[in-house]
Amino acid sequence: MSLKLRLNLMITALLVLIMALGTMLMVANARQDVRAEVESTAKLALYLLDAEALYYSQLSNPQQLRSFRLKSLSNLRHLRIEFYDHNGTLVDSNSLPADAVNEAPPPRWFVSAMGMVSSEWIQSRRMIKVNGRVIGVLVVTPDPSYEIAEVWGDTQDLLVLSALFFLLVNLMVYWAVGHALRPVDTVLAALNELERGNLKARLPDFKLKELARISHKFNLMAHKLETSVERNHRLSQQLIRAQEDERKHLARDLHDEIGQSLTAINADATAIVNSDSSNPRIKESAAAIVQVARHVVTIVRDMLEHLRPDTLDKLGLHIALTDLVSNWRQRHPEATITINIEEDLEDLGEFIPITIYRLVQEALTNISRHARAGSVSLAVQRMGNHLHLVIRDNGCGFEMEKAPSGFGLAGMRERVEGLGGKLDVQSAPGEGTTIMVSIPVINQQELSGE
Repeated sequence: MSLKLRLNLMITALLVLIMALGTMLMVANARQDVRAEVESTAKLALYLLDAEALYYSQLSNPQQLRSFRLKSLSNLRHLRIEFYDHNGTLVDSNSLPADAVNEAPPPRWFVSAMGMVSSEWIQSRRMIKVNGRVIGVLVVTPDPSYEIAEVWGDTQDLLVLSALFFLLVNLMVYWAVGHALRPVDTVLAALNELERGNLKARLPDFKLKELARISHKFNLMAHKLETSVERNHRLSQQLIRAQEDERKHLARDLHDEIGQSLTAINADATAIVNSDSSNPRIKESAAAIVQVARHVVTIVRDMLEHLRPDTLDKLGLHIALTDLVSNWRQRHPEATITINIEEDLEDLGEFIPITIYRLVQEALTNISRHARAGSVSLAVQRMGNHLHLVIRDNGCGFEMEKAPSGFGLAGMRERVEGLGGKLDVQSAPGEGTTIMVSIPVINQQELSGE
């Protein structure tokens, strides 16, 4: 439940509670007022009727009895006055016909809430005698229905005003809360940008004091995070470049020192094998030295290729990648690999080619170790100011939430982000893996100046 809806529900519940308490208090006061009004009117009417009954009791002839003319008391709505003759027949009443009453009766629940049920009222009876003879009876019954109807009318008006007030308050609260919480969407958007890796995301200066403090702290945190990440990238790139330089020097030393020594040993052993020496042990030892020397040369050549591919420095990225894929294909003949490498990959500087080469090298190593793929595709294309690398396989894949441990993907991502690029990995169990890399092409001088 959102905060806006929660606040609206809380205010709505509070308003409903206040309205309910106010209605109960109003009904209680109205009940007391109605009862007091009806009882006062009943007392006055009984006083007058008693005087009238006393007048009739002093008559000597019943024929002198005049009608009570109760119809003229129809405006006396708090009482129902009825005159019955000695046979119990209703002779006169102040009640209006049902069709003459224009006001709609109040609902039963309201009458029950008022506590004005007719059975609770006590009727008053006055015997009418003429010359000592009972000729009829006057029945006075309190009737609060008209008073309740008036209270119900006032209550309806109050309920309408309360409903309008209730609606307006809710609308104003909804608007005010929405307006106050509108910066929350901006904060969430900035957090989403940080989550996507946009460390330059910042919050504006909010007018509200509390939100302004949050904005200041967020921007300070984002700035420190951006600075820290940039510092880590620079340090990682320096380590990677130092590692590549060390590999280059080590490869040169291996090639110049051990390579030449192995070549000399192989040449000397070959000369001994081809000599006219009649000692077979000497020739067997020399032949063994030749085999060992050739084996060590092969090992050194593989080490040199792993440390620093000679073709990358001499022949460029296209041929180096083609040679790398060719060697991988020879070691894994069961897998089919297709390549689409653009030939015009010049002017990439020193670190972009070696980065692409290491990414492909690491990806092929992961495929051979973990993917069990039967088909692999490799594409390297230059589009505008970016160099794009896409590697796909149809292997077993993995769950992105449970990425494989180790420094493989982390090292690849660090190399790419250190050059200002982006690396995206898409994989799912049984659906293979796709690695997409985009690196901005910058010249050697800009790269060296970082």
